[in-house]
Amino acid sequence: RREGLLVGLKNGHVMKIFVDNAFPVTLIKQATAVRCLDLSCRRKKLAVVDETSNLLVYDLDTQQLLYQEPNANSVAWNTEMEDMLAYSGSNMLCIKTGSFPPHMQKLQGFVVGFKGSKIFCLHYISMQTIDVPQSASLYRYMEKKDFETAYRVACLGVTEADWRALALDALQSLRFDIARKAFIRIRDVRYIDLLNRITQQYGQKTSLTHDEEMLITAQVLAFQGKYGEAAQHYGRARAFHSAVEMYTELRKWEEAKHWALQGEKAGPPKPPPPKDFGEDVPLAPTAPASPHKGDDLAAPPPPPPQESLAQGLILKQAASSEEDGDLRAAGEMYLTAGKHRKAVEIFVKIAALDSLIEVVRQLPNTEVPLLQMAAKAFRQNSNYAFAKETILKLNDVGQLISLHMENHHWDEAFQLSKLHPEYSAQIYLPWAEWLSFNDRFDDALDAYKKANRSDLSLQMIEKLTHNAVLERRFKDAAGYFWRLALEMVAAPPPPDIGPEEALRRNEALVANFWELRRRADIYYAYSYIHSYIQEPFTTLLPEHVFNCALFLWNILASSGFSAQPVANLLAEVQGGPEAEAAYLEKSRAESSAQAKGHLLKEVPLGISRVYILYALAKQSQSLGAFKLARMAYDKLQVLRVPPTWQHQIDLACLSIRSKAYSDQDDLLPVCNWCMTTNPLLRSNLDSCINCGHPFLRTFLGFDILPLVEFQPESDISLEEAQKLIAQEPNRTQSGGGGDGWHETTRAGAEVMSLHEGPSGDDGGTDLFVQKMLDAASYFVPGEPYQPVKIDRETLADLRPEEVYTADHRKHSKLLQVKFFRSMIPEVAIAVCGSCGNFFHQETWELEFLQNRCCPYCGSKDIDGISGKKSKSSL
Repeated sequence: RREGLLVGLKNGHVMKIFVDNAFPVTLIKQATAVRCLDLSCRRKKLAVVDETSNLLVYDLDTQQLLYQEPNANSVAWNTEMEDMLAYSGSNMLCIKTGSFPPHMQKLQGFVVGFKGSKIFCLHYISMQTIDVPQSASLYRYMEKKDFETAYRVACLGVTEADWRALALDALQSLRFDIARKAFIRIRDVRYIDLLNRITQQYGQKTSLTHDEEMLITAQVLAFQGKYGEAAQHYGRARAFHSAVEMYTELRKWEEAKHWALQGEKAGPPKPPPPKDFGEDVPLAPTAPASPHKGDDLAAPPPPPPQESLAQGLILKQAASSEEDGDLRAAGEMYLTAGKHRKAVEIFVKIAALDSLIEVVRQLPNTEVPLLQMAAKAFRQNSNYAFAKETILKLNDVGQLISLHMENHHWDEAFQLSKLHPEYSAQIYLPWAEWLSFNDRFDDALDAYKKANRSDLSLQMIEKLTHNAVLERRFKDAAGYFWRLALEMVAAPPPPDIGPEEALRRNEALVANFWELRRRADIYYAYSYIHSYIQEPFTTLLPEHVFNCALFLWNILASSGFSAQPVANLLAEVQGGPEAEAAYLEKSRAESSAQAKGHLLKEVPLGISRVYILYALAKQSQSLGAFKLARMAYDKLQVLRVPPTWQHQIDLACLSIRSKAYSDQDDLLPVCNWCMTTNPLLRSNLDSCINCGHPFLRTFLGFDILPLVEFQPESDISLEEAQKLIAQEPNRTQSGGGGDGWHETTRAGAEVMSLHEGPSGDDGGTDLFVQKMLDAASYFVPGEPYQPVKIDRETLADLRPEEVYTADHRKHSKLLQVKFFRSMIPEVAIAVCGSCGNFFHQETWELEFLQNRCCPYCGSKDIDGISGKKSKSSL
């Protein structure tokens, strides 16, 4: 390089003088004097300001005037760009780039230098540095698509927005090199990655087709957010799938569907470009070499069926909605796309039952798993109608019956069971549980029987009994105990039971039946005592209260009464280890009860000894049983009584000591068999102390009835005995007790006649009384009680209207028929055909007219009641 000087002369010559050369070099000759001049950075252009304030720019190579500008007093070329200069004049600063019009702004002073985007101005004696924007020049070059020059201008200094505009314009014009450098300047990694993918895909090609240009432009527009324009470019390139994919990622499903339809109308879709442009994508698949000669003739396997563009879009939309949590919309889309399993799973998950039933209606009957899944969802959400429709489509009778039972549509369930009897067994148990839940216990017990679940029936009756006792409904408790005794004795034996166990079980069944029957009697009698104590008024006669209390005390104080829990009685007959443990417990209880007597330490639940003794003492004192009353008051002294009763009991204890220590003779019971007068207190289950014959009481008043129990001899069958009893006797029985009056039956009519003189032996002998007296004479005290055994002759001699039967065989074959004879035929007696209890005929009829049922067992069968009206004497 050589040092030199650029000189402008007044004559208009511009010369270049070098310090080591005496000869100047003339560059330009012009007509006007030179005021200011400057040389471009590459020394190819010369800018001159003449004395007329005109700016003249020359090309030094051709000596031609390139352009001129007025109103200039100083000029300076940009030291970093060949085609850019700045000049000032008329208080204006002008920047001219190339052949574009100058960019002007106000400025005072003279331009003395221009470097990059900084202009140095001299104003009087101060030097100013001014930053000038290059945006105007940049956009002018961009408009001319001169991206190289525009890039050089941008390098002088522009804003980030100007760099981005240059990069995007260059990218749309497929000038990837300029765009890359511009994006690198602003560090936009997304666009750099886009450029990398585009250049890797199309960079090896020397020229691009129209479709490829459209695809690139569409990608750029999509990156800019101009999705509509991008979709239009995709459509022009017939790449509808790309437009669909773009709108799918944007979750703009309507636009995506529109372009999917456009693609289907346009024909087969164009194969999509590979998503990962960084991988090498072969232009055509390379077939593998055939190891054998004939392998190349084999047909390739058929490709799997491709989903349509619209269907694929729907599936993507459904997956997107599922990810966003809009499961209902996702399920509906899966249903539209034909993906029934996915739709069913989603609708089941969100319990969209109305949408789920639509899927069920579209499914064929062969889709059993999906229909089962839908039916289960309907049942879990208690939608009976939809569940029924689904199960009917499945044609599953068992499941339909189960559905009816779950929703308590028992009529429909039983109608189906009639058509399909094999499903009948599964209905009764749920039906029984539903009946029990709705307080229809009697119907529930019948349902348990039909379901062959006697164990559940017994458990339910036990609970009902226990609750009735706790609620002080003692008459109901008595009815439940009677029902429990019937259910237990009729319960089927457990499977695989041995002969010895069966025999012991049968014995336990009979014993427990009478034990539960006895408890029913106790609670029935105690219901009258409880009402007598608790209610302010009572319709009971003193004799009835006295008989009830005495009956209760004699039963509860007996060693033969067992107070073990009902659960042990039930376990004893159900078999298994529980039965063995219950049997041992019963044996221990019986051994400990031998010495109980009148101590009465154990009583059934709900029974109050205080109530019984108080009623017994009060009525005994009023009826003249002073000895019994003293015993009752003495026992009340050691019991906890209500405080309001204490003073009255104390006074009664003092006053009773002034009475005789004896009971009225007419209150003492006489045995109808052995004619023994018994004390009032007896610890033998209310039986005779001599012969053991039980005192048979009416259950409406509890006074003793003139009945004697008998049994036919062992060689007489039951049918034969009943036939013999039903026959009319051929002899005349002494009905008046030796006073001359005799009863006979003539032509079906009862006749009483008076005979004078003593009766003959044949007419005055009662064979039953003879048998009864003979048996009483041979009775040994301490032996178990046995009824009177009578033969055929005696049976034929009995009058049918004097014989009463209690047939328990209807409840179980283990039980027997009991026969009783009324020793005083004038006493009208009625017996219930269900429970076998006795009543006075008159009080029974009054009770039945009031309540229309047996007061003890609740039976409404009036035809099962047998009785005898008293005969009027002639």
